[in-house]
This record gives sequence, C-alpha cells and structure tokens, in this order.
Amino acid sequence: MNWRLWVSVLFFIKAFLLDSFFVQAQISTIGRDFYIGFMDNNRRNTQPDRVVVIITAVEKAAGTIQTPKQSIPFTLEPGEQLMREFDGDNEGVIHRESGRVDYKPFRITSSGDLTVHAINGREYSTDGTVILPTSALSTEYLVMAHYDTFGPGQEPGSNQNFESTLLVVATENDTQVEVIPAAPTVNTIPAGAPIQFTLDAGESYQIKANGDLTGSRVRVLNPSADSCKLLAVFGGNKTSSAGDCGTSGDHIFQQAYPLESWDKEYIHVPLAGRTSGEIIKVLASQDGTEVRINGTVRATLDAREYVRFEFGKNELALIETSKPSSVAVIAKSGACNEFGVAPLGDPSLFLLSPNSQRLKNITFSTGKLIGSFNQSIEHFLTILVPSGSEGETLLNRVNVGGQFQPALATGFSYARIKVPFGVNTLSNPEGFIAYVYGSGSIESYGFAVGASLENVQYETETTYDFDVVGEKVACLNQEGTWEIFPDDSRFKDFTWDFGDGSELKDGKSVSHTYTSSGSYEVLVFASTGEGSCDSETKFSFEIDVTVVEAELEGPSSLCPDSGGIPYRLENMEGVSEVIWEVSGGIYSEVNDFEILVDWGAANPDALVRAIPVAENGCLGPVLEIFVALEDDFSPEKPEGQLGICGTDTGPFTYSIPFPQSGKEYQWYVVGGDFVSSNEGELVEVNWDLNAPVRSVFYEERIPGGGSCFGTSEVLEIGFFPVLDAKEGELISPSCSGNADGKIALDVQGGSGEFSFSWSHDPNLDEAIATGLSPGNYEVTVTDLLGCGQQTLNFIITDPEPISIVSESIVQPSCNENNDGEIVLEVQGGSPPFQVPGYDTDWDGEFLTVFGIGLGDYELFVADQNDCGITYSGQMDAPATLEIEFEEITPGCPGGIDGSIRVLIQGGTPPYQILWENGFTGDLLTNLSSGIYEVSITDANGCKVSGAGRVSEARPSVRMPNGFLPSDGPYQPISNCSISYELFVFDRWGQMIFSGSEGWNGLFKGESMPTGVYTYLLRYQYSLDTGIQNDQLTGAFTLID
Repeated sequence: MNWRLWVSVLFFIKAFLLDSFFVQAQISTIGRDFYIGFMDNNRRNTQPDRVVVIITAVEKAAGTIQTPKQSIPFTLEPGEQLMREFDGDNEGVIHRESGRVDYKPFRITSSGDLTVHAINGREYSTDGTVILPTSALSTEYLVMAHYDTFGPGQEPGSNQNFESTLLVVATENDTQVEVIPAAPTVNTIPAGAPIQFTLDAGESYQIKANGDLTGSRVRVLNPSADSCKLLAVFGGNKTSSAGDCGTSGDHIFQQAYPLESWDKEYIHVPLAGRTSGEIIKVLASQDGTEVRINGTVRATLDAREYVRFEFGKNELALIETSKPSSVAVIAKSGACNEFGVAPLGDPSLFLLSPNSQRLKNITFSTGKLIGSFNQSIEHFLTILVPSGSEGETLLNRVNVGGQFQPALATGFSYARIKVPFGVNTLSNPEGFIAYVYGSGSIESYGFAVGASLENVQYETETTYDFDVVGEKVACLNQEGTWEIFPDDSRFKDFTWDFGDGSELKDGKSVSHTYTSSGSYEVLVFASTGEGSCDSETKFSFEIDVTVVEAELEGPSSLCPDSGGIPYRLENMEGVSEVIWEVSGGIYSEVNDFEILVDWGAANPDALVRAIPVAENGCLGPVLEIFVALEDDFSPEKPEGQLGICGTDTGPFTYSIPFPQSGKEYQWYVVGGDFVSSNEGELVEVNWDLNAPVRSVFYEERIPGGGSCFGTSEVLEIGFFPVLDAKEGELISPSCSGNADGKIALDVQGGSGEFSFSWSHDPNLDEAIATGLSPGNYEVTVTDLLGCGQQTLNFIITDPEPISIVSESIVQPSCNENNDGEIVLEVQGGSPPFQVPGYDTDWDGEFLTVFGIGLGDYELFVADQNDCGITYSGQMDAPATLEIEFEEITPGCPGGIDGSIRVLIQGGTPPYQILWENGFTGDLLTNLSSGIYEVSITDANGCKVSGAGRVSEARPSVRMPNGFLPSDGPYQPISNCSISYELFVFDRWGQMIFSGSEGWNGLFKGESMPTGVYTYLLRYQYSLDTGIQNDQLTGAFTLID
C-alpha cells in the first residue's frame, strides 16, 4: 500500500511506504510458525532425495517438526541448532506431480523465536532457501524461478535441463487460489491462462513448465479478515544448468517473498570461491519499470516481465528500478569457473535483499550439501553494511570491520568472509544484509541468512502557515495536527509515539506540541483492527526540533515624528532571518537583523514586532516593543557601571542607550560628581563612597526648546563586595589514564559578570572545566566591571591504579559445582569493587567473588566508576567423584552367596556409603543375583549414585563318589538351587531308580547290595539368558 502522511499546520509529510497486503509488525524471517514445501528434484534411483531442515534458536524454544509421517519434538537453548535430515520420498514430502492437489505437510512450530532454512537435495543436485514464518506470508506473489537451455555448440553429454517449478502451500482451509503461469505447463495449460484450485491447510499444488515460470502470479481469491488464508510459495527448477559456459545442473529452490517487501535498490557482490561470475534476474511488479545498472538504464519492463544480466567474477553492480522489483542472483554451472581455479560449485539461486531492509543482529546456520564427497566444504558469508559502520560489525562476537571495502559509490561496504559450519552470529547496530553459501563438486547452496521484509523507505516534507526548508523538520512550542492517509482503507486504527516521553496518542488525526529542542523518532503504528488476521505495520521517521531565540533591542518611548530610530536583534540562536512589522511608522532594513524606523505622529500604542526565523523556516517566539510616541516621554535608563567595587569610585562612563542625532542630553547625578561636562551622549562620574544614595539619569530634549521632552529612568548605583573565587569542586579522572577530570569554581562577590582564562584552553570562558587529564591547571577570574581579578592553581591527580595485592581460593565443593570462591585483596581505584556477572562481596579490603567453577576464569574487577582490571587464573577442584563396582562372587538365583564391592575415586574423603538395603560398608555380601544401588556422599556433600550388578552364577553341580544310605539319600550337591531328575543303574545296566529327589538305596523295598552303581543326572537352572539344561553321568560305590 502507498502511504501518504500529512501533518497539517505543523507538518506535511509524504511518505513512500511499502505497497502491502497483510503487512505484519516487524516482518522478518524470524518467527515461530513455518510451512515448508519441497519441490520435485530430478530423482535418481541410486541417489535418493534428502530434505534437511536447519533450525536455529534465537531464544529458548520448545517446538515440533510435523511431517506426514511423524511428529518430532525438540528443545533448544538460544544459539543452539537442530539439523534434521529426512528421506524425501519415505517421509512423503517431495512433490512429484504437476497440476494436482497434494497433502505433503511439513510444518515447524515453536514457543520461541527461530530462524529456519531448508535444503532440498541429492548428490549433485542441491539448493537451499531461508524459510519465511507465517507472520511474514502474504496472499499475493510474483514468483522467481529458473529455466535454461543449452547454447549453440554446447555438448551436454549426459546432462539435461528439466522443468521450471512453482509450489503453493496453504495455511488455512478453503483457500481459493489462482495461478497465472508465465510459461506453458507440462499439463498443457498455456502461459497466461489462469489455473484455479482450492486448498485446505497443509495442502499444496505444484506446477511444472518447460519454460521459465519467473513472473507467474499467485494470489488468494477469497481473502477475509476472519481467515488469514496466507500462502507459502516456492519457485525454482527441478534440475537446471545456468549460463552458456557449462552444462552441469543443480536443483533450484527459493521461497518467494511477498510483493509488499519488494523495493527499488539492490547491490550485487560476486560470490567468493567462484570465478564464473553470476547471472542476475530482475522481475518487475508494475508496468513501466526502468532498470538501471550502475546508473545506466538497461531495460524497461512491464509487470511480471523480467530481464537477465551477466556479471564477471569481480564485477559489483548497483541495481536500481523505478518501481518495486525483485532481484535474484544465480550461480553458474561448475564448468563456467576458470580452468584450474575454483572449479567448485553449480547453479543455485537466492533472492537479494533491498538496501533498505537491513537486520541488526541474527543467529544463523550454514547450509549443507547432500553428496558424501561434499561434507567438508568452505562456507562463505557476504556482508553489506552502511559505509562508516564497518567497525561496528561483529561476526561470532569478533570485530571484522577491517575486512570491508567500498561497494562502488553506493554508500555501502562489503566483505566476503569464510565462516565455520554450523551456528554463527552477526550484528551491526546500523544494520546489515548478508548471504551464506557454499560450493562443492558440481553441487552448491546459497540463501540469505535472514531478512527484514518491511519496506521502510519514505520521504518527508514539512509545511506550516509559513514556508519551511528541508525535510523532517519540526518547530519548537508550536502545536501541529498530524494526520495519516493510508491508501489501503483496511487500516483504521493508529497510535502515535512522538518520541519525547509524552503519552501515546490514538487516532487518524492527532495534535502534538514539542516543548524541548532535539532530535526525535516518531513512530506510527497502524492496524486493521479486525478479526484473527488483524494486520499491523509500523513506520518511523526522525524530526529535528530546533531552538530559535533572540532579543529585540530599541527605544520604547520617543518623541512623535522621530526618524532613523534603530531596532535590532541581539543574542541570537538559530536565527537566519527576521520578519519585521511596524505599526505607527515606516521602516527600512539596514541588514538581516536591523531596521531603521521613521515614526509618525503621536501614538501611545505604536509597535515594533520581530519574528526570528530559523534556516529551516521555523519561527521563534514573537518579539515586541510597544513604543509610546508622546511629547512627554520616558527614555530608557542610562548604561554603565552598576556599582562600586571596594574602594574604586571611578571615574565611570555612562551613556545614552539609544542616542539620536539632533537631540540634546543633560545628565544629573546624586552622590557623585561629573569629571567634566554633564552634557552629551557620554559622561564620566566619580562616586562618593560615603554617600547614602548614588544615582544617575538624564534629560532628552529637542534643541531650541521644542515641546517634546523626556526624563530617563534613574540608574541606581549599588555597592559590590570584593571578588572571591575559590575551588568549588575538584574531581580526578574516573580511571587511571582517563581524561574526564573536572574543576568547578565557586565565585562569590564582584559584579556578577566575569571572564575566565584557563591555562589549558584559551577558548574556554566558563567557571567549569571538564575532560581534564592529570596535571597542573591555572585559571584567572576577572570581574568585567572592574571588581577585581584572581588567579587560582589546581592539581588534578590520577587515581591510584587498581591492583590485586593477594589472592586466596576456596575450591568448589564438587568437581562439577560452580560454588568456588576467590578472595582478592584490592587496592587503588574508587571502592567499592565488584565483578560484573558474578555475585560479589566487598568488605572494605577484600573482594570475595562467588560462583567460580573448575577451569580457567577471567574476572573484570571494577570500581564504582566502572574502571577496572582483568584478573585471570585457573580454578582447581576436587577430582570428580566416581564409583566403580567389583563383583566378588556371583549370585545364584534365589540364593544369597553373591557379593559386590563399591570402589570410590575422586571427591573428598571420608565417604558415606549407603546401599539401598541400608548397609553402609563398601562390601555388600549375602546377595542373590541382581542390581544393587548405592549412594556415595563425600566430606563436602558431593554425591554420586550408581548401581552394581551381581551376575547370576552357573551352578556348580557334582555327585558323591560314595553312598552310605544311613547318611541320607544319594543326591546332587550344588551351590545354587536346581531342579533335577536322577537315574541310578546297577552294574548290569538295569535302571533301579528314577526321581526328582535323592535315592534311598532301596529297590522294590529291598536294600541293594554294596558295589558299584552308575547314574545319570539331568538338571535345570535359571540364568539371565533363560532356563538352562545340563546333565552329569558317572559311577559311585554303595557301602554298608
């Protein structure tokens, strides 16, 4: 929408603000809700498609990645990155078909702000894009895509150029969409023929064309205030070459930016690590768009038309358009690089950001390539900043200002810097534009690190009841009516912040008066104020409120018909010219600030009016002198010494304030004597020190005794005490080596009018000297009315530097705790002391710093003036409290013959040991197999817990070699519980016993004879792996 801002009476502001359709406040690529669509990539069976999302947390965030197949939760701390890779086909997110509605939703939602980038790729065919949050989406787009053909003489070999692609993703149900393709689709729909379809939330529609879809129009047919019906739109190419110098292709993938974010000025900087040069495409949004390259008109486009330029490997370009346009850079095919130099890379496309749309800080991530051979590539960052702000650019908290160079005569500077793979941070308070990209073997990616999508350009012009000069001008103490006229009638609610601490004011038209001079930022918040899709925008502009002051001097009481009377402005501030008005006479100008008035006949209400005017046209307060034109008039009091200083009684000179030619002046004195004549414009007087009253005045008359006569006001002469100047305040520099000391004089007595002469600054004529370094200073104070002179000397001393005299350390209680303390004996500086970022305690001599953990530390010890020194060291801590377990004996299932010992290392002895069964020793016995937990606490209260395992023992089973029935049955001997079946045979092999209990020596109720018998023992027992079976065979002797 085109904005025009009118400020009547005080301002007329016409603002070029963005054409917008659903503009959101603070629109950028940072957000909490993202829809992603992945277009068709040239599929190969041996090179599966991979999609990658790179999520970087701006603040603490908990969120979800939702695909057609799964929901993946995540949590991130500020600056952390989540990179998640999916098989594009198996996850069901790659669009293959053209001209049909699909449901392949890919959505990221979060509780905190994120930046999101997406990669769509396979080996040899990859590209990426920054993803716009839902808050930055719109209902109308013109798409930037790509399509290329091989030039004459090119031998593509197995390379092939594929279809241009366009993908629409809906965020609301019942979204009616119209696409007007810029090229014939593969579904035989001709270019320019509308395609209409309806999508529900998460549904999508892909269009493919054997031609360039750049300039295709996508819009919602049924937008409403109650349903946002925003679209996420993507453009690119399945796989395409770029340039007539190479034939290798790459996937092209770029999310479209809303029309309202387009602008008219862009800068192209060649890509680092490449020697091929680049292709630039400019797409127009309106008819009659002129395209200038480095100031030269190169094309004129109508809406939806584009033009393509090629630039060399070192060629920068300023791209300007007369109407809002979109500009994209396309990296060329790999073979376009110079032979043997920088052979890497392949086509990729990303949109350039307008010069007006700058971020001030961002946390972003590099991309990645899919090919296994491209996992260790160089990543580059191109940065553009306003010239003059290079030194304020921090990359990963390191100042990189020295790496910038001018970007032509654009007012911007650029740098191209290698950055590490993963998370990076970038900041500049004046704003920046940045792109990150990387090139591998015939594969590459590139995207903006982020973007501010609000168009903040505007122009301002001010008008009053009088003319002003310049822009962004406001005048002091004058009320103005401020009114805004948006072309988009949906915007109805407006809130004004005038930047001067006054209350916010609501309304389309508001009144405001600035009562203090200075520079102010005016903010206007506009809202549609309707439904769930309330659209908002904010724009700002700066104004200067200037002071215009002066004093008007001239006589206020005169004879009628007095001529050539001067009136002038004195003590002016900010005055460029004067508007004069005279009532009761006529005037002529002597110069810009003085007039001569010829007064007319007697008039008690004659007037001189002066209105000071600033250079920018602002008017100052109206200055007036009412002039009484009467025969009996009262001239102004004499000018001269106002009092006697000590014993100095004169002579002193007194004069007529506004003398006129052709007039006679006679003086009168009380308490003094004239040195010579008492007539004329000047007289000299010696005053009587003992006179009770001292005064002087004069009479003014026309020579020859005319009827016009006046007696002036009486000037009373006082007595001034002797000048007494002394030190009022003496402040040393805040820090050793600083130059912010101060001397303030306390001047008493005298006339009250003084001059000051300082030894260090001849131009300083004030009672206060600031910005002083240590040293000697002399000042001479002179009373301008002769009441004395004094010279004073001062010494500014440097404060004692801060030093650390001694240190004592209290180690952390536990290896992993941050409860260590450092006690520093600090001297010098200006106590009390502290360490920013740490809890501290200052007792007047020692500074205790709390919260120190194991490892290197660096402390900035600061005094009350924020002066300080850096103190570093290393904090030791007890070794990590760790435990291991030693199994002494395994345990049988159900038995109590297992034992285990806990082995303790680190920490601070003695240790308290507590097993889960309450036992407190290091050796735990009488255990069956299983897990046994123990908690260890050392002398400092550090704790560690763990669990040791007593393994299940394999039973040790044997049978006795001899058997005496009177001693009990013949049965197996085992250290663990077993179940068994025993078979006993006589010497002829006849089985005489079988059973699950021991043999009592009987067969059919009769005792068996002594001798040798054989046995077979089959038994079962339990281990961790399950039920085990085993058997024993042997012989034994039955004895009597």
